[in-house]
This record gives sequence, structure tokens and C-alpha cells, in this order.
Amino acid sequence: MKISLSPTLPLVIPAVFAINSLPVMADPSRLETVVVTASTREDDLRTAPASISVIDKHELELRDADDLTDALSSEPGIQITSMGQTRRGISIRGMPEEHTLFLLDGQRISSSNGVIAHSDFELSWLPNSAIERIEVVRGPMSSLYGSDALGGVINVITKVPNDEFSGQLSTSWRGIEGEGSDGRTQKTNVYMGGPILEDKLAFTFAGQKYDRNELPLKEDNFQSEFEGNDAWSGRGSLIWTPVEGQRFDFSYSRSQDERHRNVAARTDYYFSDDDIDRRHYSLAYKGLWDWGHSELKLYQSSIERVNTRSSNSEATRPQEVKDKVVEGHIGLPVGEGHFVTVGGQLRRETLYDDVAGGSSGEVSANHRSVFVQDEIAILDNLQLVAGVRVDNHEDFGSESSPRLYAVYEATPNLVVKGGYGEGFRAPTLTELSPDFAVLAAGGRFWVYGNPDLEPERSKTFEVGFDYSRDIWSVSANVFYNDLENLVQTECQSSCGLRGREIRLYENVDEARIKGVELGMTLQFTDSVDLSANYTYLDTEDLSTGDELEYRAKHSGNILLSWHFKPESTIRWRSEFIGQQYAGDGEDTPAYDLHNIDLVYAVSKQVSVNAGIENLFDERLQEKSDLFTLTEPGRAFRVGLTIGF
Repeated sequence: MKISLSPTLPLVIPAVFAINSLPVMADPSRLETVVVTASTREDDLRTAPASISVIDKHELELRDADDLTDALSSEPGIQITSMGQTRRGISIRGMPEEHTLFLLDGQRISSSNGVIAHSDFELSWLPNSAIERIEVVRGPMSSLYGSDALGGVINVITKVPNDEFSGQLSTSWRGIEGEGSDGRTQKTNVYMGGPILEDKLAFTFAGQKYDRNELPLKEDNFQSEFEGNDAWSGRGSLIWTPVEGQRFDFSYSRSQDERHRNVAARTDYYFSDDDIDRRHYSLAYKGLWDWGHSELKLYQSSIERVNTRSSNSEATRPQEVKDKVVEGHIGLPVGEGHFVTVGGQLRRETLYDDVAGGSSGEVSANHRSVFVQDEIAILDNLQLVAGVRVDNHEDFGSESSPRLYAVYEATPNLVVKGGYGEGFRAPTLTELSPDFAVLAAGGRFWVYGNPDLEPERSKTFEVGFDYSRDIWSVSANVFYNDLENLVQTECQSSCGLRGREIRLYENVDEARIKGVELGMTLQFTDSVDLSANYTYLDTEDLSTGDELEYRAKHSGNILLSWHFKPESTIRWRSEFIGQQYAGDGEDTPAYDLHNIDLVYAVSKQVSVNAGIENLFDERLQEKSDLFTLTEPGRAFRVGLTIGF
């Protein structure tokens, strides 16, 4: 098959290796980036036992990111995909979107994309001003986090208050060239935090108001290319430290979205409106002891969606998903060179749905799990992490998820790491419910639940290295992933007869995904730096022999930054997406997007944010009707941030 790529993309690969010809400088004294998602305690990013990357608050400000798809689009192994109804999802290393587990400060948030069709509600319900950083783990982490961490984990880490009261107010505007008010976005954020009682009690508060106008489709103004969104979100927390080393956190987060769009039906048009209400309550305890550490968390997350439609079109039924979780662990050194962590989780998942719930209107499942992990210091520079988690689901029994990972710091500059891990995804409550029935795909067929489903499973091998010198670094990861028991709908009767065809959820598909991730950074001067990454994916649906649909075989990113004064950066950012198999032997064309980002510090407390997105006005719908993902035209944005 012929591959067509942007002429710039092949430059990324030789650039990664050409850096080796640069002069070698003295050993660097790098600032460590601390991460927590790869283990149960803090690790240095370079030596953390996983393929992991971090998006910090400066990056979020530079992009003025609206949601996680904006924030993560330049990360290796990440592809932004279409979820339908103009919404977007996140695929990690070519895995299905529902195989990504989303966490908030290490706590599972209710996953809706496997239950509510076209859901992207995990991506944008937390105020940007509340976020300290985002950690992304590529590869299965079910040994620590259980179901849904089969493809990877995205953990949003929130800010903690300073010793003194401080705050921030920001506002921004984004408009699409030539569209007037259509597609225009306005966003306002506020954050404040600080002590209430010195060294004992502190608080944080963050809020966001977000408005995006609907963008009509150019070819048909009665349809929406992008849905409109009127939303607000807020998060508050109290942090109590009664004595040194003992900490209690209480937090409450809530968001309300009103999504609206115009839709073309078979014979007419209608206006669709989704009201989405998300809530998250949490009480967490952390203790540091002479013998180790302990954590306990009690939390509940929920999401409710109510749909209304015009023109007598039948609305989608109301749905609510609720998770109640109690989890905890203890970690302590055992013997010489071992740090053992033992923990468990009790979780009750409930779906409120008149169809899936039968006469009661609800269906639920209890999950119980235990895990153990041993971090073994074999040598001063060689660490082995071995762990296993056993999850028990009341409908299909127990599943074990082992993991073995090694990290070898060969020199102060070179880290080699890799290992083997297994992950799984439990069938959703709708997929398991014998009462579930829905007319899907625009009325083409009926889909029914199946209580005999087995979990989807993955087995992943990976190995990689990170080599850094004073002004440059290179990295590479190679991975191989086998997927089994993927849940799909399969025709049972009246196949091909519109409105009469009957389908059942079945474990039918197997797939194989393998690939390479390359990365590099180069510090040209004290103020100018370059970073680039490239991802190659080789995918196969083993039941058909075809590639997996809408997975780019080649993708890459280039970011060139000039830090022209303290806290001020101007950057050129390019994204390259190669051909994607679209089914029926057809491929989407390759395309590239180019952007300019700017943050200018007017003073210590005031900064201006600006940018141009999609600089060359690339419109995917005009490029090919095979694209399911929409990119709006050239957009301009500007914003202001004031600290206090």
C-alpha cells in the first residue's frame, strides 16, 4: 500500500539520530520531574517504571487548552480521534478510546464512553485553573488500577495551596477566521488558595465559565460542524494537617455542560440538546510513618445526561452512571532492597437507564480487588518492579493482571527500561445487561446486551531508552500489544434488513498493535530549544487481516520555542498525521497542522496569552469525505492572566 506523508514528517526521524553528531558536554545537573502515576509513590520521570510523559501548567497556559485533547495532541503515542456527533476522544498507542482510564489525583472518575454513546465527557469538566499537571502512562496499568487501564492512564493532578494566599484570574477569546460569531469561544478562569490556619488548614477554589458557539457546516448550514457548548465547572478543597506527616483532603468538583447542535435526519433536520451534570466527592487520607506510608480514599463520581430534540424527533433516553469507591494501600520497606505495597479497592458501579435496567430502571455491579507490588533494588542502578492485581466482578468472576518491569540506569545519562504487562477491560453494564436493547446506527439495526461476555484483555511488551547530555536528549520505545476478546456487535438474525436486523454484543475480535516511539530535544541556546517526536503504528484486525480503522501509521510533532524573556515564550508547533485506513480498502489522506503559541509576561503578576491555530487553514472535510474528525479553519486567540 502506498503511503503518502507530508514532506516535512520524514525529517523528524533523521533529526532524532543526527543529534548524536553534536559535541558532548559535561554531565548535566537536571531538575527532576516528579511523577506519581507509574507507582504508588513519587518517582523521577526518567526512572519511573513506565513509558510516561508530563504536561505541566506552563504548557497548558501556552496552549490555552480547552480540554485534554488540546493538551495532549503533541504527545508521542497519542492520537485524537472522532467519537461522533462532532466530539473527540483520545487513543493511546492505537488502542480504542474506551481503553484509556481517566484519573483525578489518582482517583477513578466515572467512565461514560463505554456506556453513553458519543461521550467525551471525561475530557473537559475540570477547570484549567485547578490543574497542576497531567501525567500520561502509555501501556497497560491494570496491575495498579484495574479495569479500563488496558491501553493507558491519564491522571490529572490538581494544585495544592502555597504557604501564603494567592490567586489567578484569566480570560481568553478564540475566533475562527471568516466565521463571525460562529464557532467563537470565550473562557474565564479563577483560582485562589492559601492557609486558613497556619500549618494546619488550607483551601483551594477553582472555577471556569466556558462558552463556544455552534459552527455550521460549510456545505450545509443546517448541520453543525462543531456543536455549541455552554458550560461551567468548579472545584473546592480543604487540606487539614493535624500533625506533621498526617494529611486529610476533602474535595468537591462539579460541572454542567449544555451541548447543542443541528443534525440532518433521513427526511428532515432537528436540533439536539444534551445537558450533562458531573459531580465528584472525595475524602482522602495520607500518612507518613517511621515504617512507611499509608493512604485511604473514599469517593463518589457521577455523570448524568439528558437529551432533548426538536421537530418531534425521538430523544435519546436519560442515563446516569455512578461510581462509589473505597480504596487504600500501605507501602513499607521489607528486608534489604525491597519496598512492598499492598492495597485493595471496593467499587460499586451503577447505571440508571430505563432500557438497560429493565423494570427497576437501574443495573449495578460490585468490583473487589487486591494488589501487591514489590520494588526491588537489585543493584544501586538496577530496579525491578513486580506486581499483580486480582479483580473480582460479580458477573464474570476474577481476573488477574500481572506486570514485570525493569529500570536500569546504565550511566548518569542513559536509562534503559522495559517489561511486560497485562491489562483488561470489564464489559460495561449496558453490554452485560440482558434487558438492554437500543436501535442504533441511525435506525439500521437493534443491539442487545449479553451477560455471557468475557473481559477484553491485552498483553504488552515494551523496551526503551532515554539518553541525555547537557544540551540534547534522545529517546526511543518499541512496543508490541496483543488484544483479545474485543467486544463488538455481531448480527444474529434479519441481517441487512434495515430496522429489523438483530445484533448481539459478542467477544469476536482479536487485534495486534506494534510500534515505535522516537523523541528528541535540543537546546540551541539558553533561550531557544527544539523538541520532536515520531510514532509508527503497525495494526492488524486478526479476524479480517485489515488495518485497524482510523489509526495513523505515521504521526509526529515538532515544537520550536524561543524563551525571549523570563516566563515569556513564543513557539512554532506542528502536528503531522499520516494516512489512516478508513475501511473498504480506502485511506484518508495525510495532513499537517501548524500553530503559533505565545505567552508574554507583562509583569510578575500579569501575562498575555495569544496564538494562531491551524495557521494554513487546513479543512479536513474539504480534503476528503472519508474523515470522521473535524478540524475548523484558521483560528486566532488572545487572553489575559492576572495573578494576585
